[in-house]
Amino acid sequence: MQLTLGICILVAVYYWLCNLDLGNLGRALMNPTFIGVIFGLFYGDVVTGTILGASINIMYISVAAVGANMPADDSLAACIAIPVALTSGLDPETAVLLAVPFGILGTFMDNLRRMINGIWNRKALIYAEKLNFRGITICNTIGPWAIQFLIRVPIVTAILWGVSTGTSAVLDVIPAWIMNALSVVGGVLPGFGLVLCATFIGRKHLFPFFIAGFFVMKLSGMPMLVATMFGLVMAIVYVQLAFPKTENEEPLNLAELFGKGQNAFDGVITKKDCHKTAWRVILLHRFGNSLEAMYGTGVGHAMMPVLRKLYKDSDAELSEALQRHLLPYISEMSLGNCIMGAALAMEEQIAAGEEGITGEDVVTLKSSLMGPFAGFGDSILWTTLAPVIRTVFLPFALGGSVIAGVLMEPLLRLGACIASIFSFDLGYKMGRRSIMALLKGGWMKKLMTGGGVLGMFMLGCMGSSYCKLNVALEITTDSIDKTYVIQELLDGIMPGLIPFVLLLCTYRYFSKGGKYLWLIIGTLVAALVLSFFGIV
Repeated sequence: MQLTLGICILVAVYYWLCNLDLGNLGRALMNPTFIGVIFGLFYGDVVTGTILGASINIMYISVAAVGANMPADDSLAACIAIPVALTSGLDPETAVLLAVPFGILGTFMDNLRRMINGIWNRKALIYAEKLNFRGITICNTIGPWAIQFLIRVPIVTAILWGVSTGTSAVLDVIPAWIMNALSVVGGVLPGFGLVLCATFIGRKHLFPFFIAGFFVMKLSGMPMLVATMFGLVMAIVYVQLAFPKTENEEPLNLAELFGKGQNAFDGVITKKDCHKTAWRVILLHRFGNSLEAMYGTGVGHAMMPVLRKLYKDSDAELSEALQRHLLPYISEMSLGNCIMGAALAMEEQIAAGEEGITGEDVVTLKSSLMGPFAGFGDSILWTTLAPVIRTVFLPFALGGSVIAGVLMEPLLRLGACIASIFSFDLGYKMGRRSIMALLKGGWMKKLMTGGGVLGMFMLGCMGSSYCKLNVALEITTDSIDKTYVIQELLDGIMPGLIPFVLLLCTYRYFSKGGKYLWLIIGTLVAALVLSFFGIV
């Protein structure tokens, strides 16, 4: 079976469907091994398809979309390389080589659609002000889906059709310096997303902890989980120093905090509401993913039904609640879904007229905790547990086990969904019971300050790990016939100097109200120029 135009379109549509991002469940479809099984079934050679998919999967075994930025698009790599290999009889090694450049191209495509998706978040905020619920739904579903279709389907169809008609070196027509520039942009975008999160925390006096996290990680290279514990200790020490204990301070009542003997669902929100909202967050939060608001559009859309129930008697309060949940938000959404549960508990308290809790507290809770839980969840699930599980399954898939290829990623993603439901439920129960206890004696302020310290530190750690920019320039002196590698000289002065300066400038830019769109455009132009002259 050859790659006809019709098959090329079908493959492109499958790639589009994979990237609709139906939460963790949808991302199972994007795994190269699973794609290999699907295409193998279509071509009547499921064993070969599984082996090809598993071979490509090895390259991306530890890939995690940190800051919602894909370091490489393994789904596009598989969607291009596997059909070509199956129709051309390529061996797995050749298929892997073919997949590499398309993984880079896919990252650029994803960033392009996320850049455009900022339009939908801005529209959703307008619709929230007017209580146009249908408009918010469109902004998180039909709008982003249409953008994805227009970007992904024509490009992938053209690439596959070009390969099928004998122009297998499609990317050869693109100069190497342009591909390098795209790679450079892909390397710095995660850092931009992390710095944007730091600005959302809104505590400029805590930014030195971002710097500390950057250099602690850069110089030590410690595992992210160890860095989280280090940051937690730092946050505790800072809070103790910043808020010295007074004689009149009311101690924290742990029994009241954890609500011993109380019924968690004794308010407006029922257990069914809680679980329904948790599933909506899981499945919808990535639909409208953008560079400006990240998961904000999806989170606001997911919370919409339960907020309508809470604020059914006040349109003004409902509008404000919708708008604050449409604000930029990014975190790991499995273990980190407890943040959304706690936020829902706070919304219930606000709707009930509890004194001392405001909408600003909800925003602060989310922005302060999303960084620490992103580091914690990504470390536990996606950079530790997920590679281990894939390592168990992949050897069987490489041997042609279709069962291993079918079960590997869906089991992992289903487990993440279960963890997400449990996490949301726990966050709601603890949040609803503990907020009033935390408010007593200034505990909420201490918690938010400690969360800000930990958040800044972990964002700095992740920025050190995932923002990559190296100088390729070399200078040769004719007098002594010696070559100076500029990157080595910079590393001798300070490891990670260039990414650090870039992140500092980015923070300054955002602090002054700079727009993400212009930052991306400027970065792309600069990367193209610097790559053309061989500087990066």
